Amino acid sequence: MKKIFTAVILAVFILSAQIAFAYDYDWNKAPRFGNKAEFARYVENGRRTGQKVFKFALANFKVNSEAEHKAFARELYQYIATAPYYLLEPKFDGFPIEKFTYTITQEYIGVRVANAYRSGDTSKLTAEEKKLYNIAVGIVYEANKRSSEVEKARYIHDVICDSVYEYKNENNRNGTAIGVLIDHYAQCGGYADAFYMLGRMAGLNVRRINGTFDGGWHFWNTITLSDGRTYCVDVTMDDGYNTDEWFLANFEVMRRHHSCEWSIIPNLQ
Repeated sequence: MKKIFTAVILAVFILSAQIAFAYDYDWNKAPRFGNKAEFARYVENGRRTGQKVFKFALANFKVNSEAEHKAFARELYQYIATAPYYLLEPKFDGFPIEKFTYTITQEYIGVRVANAYRSGDTSKLTAEEKKLYNIAVGIVYEANKRSSEVEKARYIHDVICDSVYEYKNENNRNGTAIGVLIDHYAQCGGYADAFYMLGRMAGLNVRRINGTFDGGWHFWNTITLSDGRTYCVDVTMDDGYNTDEWFLANFEVMRRHHSCEWSIIPNLQ
């Protein structure tokens, strides 16, 4: 359960101004972020509409070297759960740097399917993604028979647990909702992708989280209820340990084994 999602590439670094910036952009329009939580919300809100390119500037600090740039990019992946493949390109006129373009080059399958469902446009899904879409629609139909957010989330949580026959970290599919609902073999990335996908399709305010469990890299989810309170949901560990300890878990429960950039989770109880 503690294995790292090894198929994920942290980032690709491009320092060439000629490649990264082949057109003019009014950087006065770029949002400025002073912390990871602000950037996390910015990307999450954009990815829900299918946005791929995000331009932003740093408000309170600057990147002073290539080493700092690589460390900054690594943090975006490790703590903000953005995307498995992306580019972080600085507006490079020499150090220090404060302006960046973040481009999602490959999105999680669950995000793509949820976006297609929410928009009503499935034309860009692959054949296998459409197969996953159809399975997900049936699950969401049943989930939406439940009368509350918590009951919907519980149903989705339990369906995912029942769908996975064995925890495996053998290939890229294991880290996606396809591994959970089609192959029935998954690792933590797949559990988190499936809960994110089904939760958003059911109208729940859910997110993916990257962090650690007992020191090993790990993925789980958060859910923010309509009253504004946020809880964590770790379907992987609930399934593995046959428990519901990490369903709607608060900070006190999570901090015993989990670690992440807690500041990016709004109003965690």
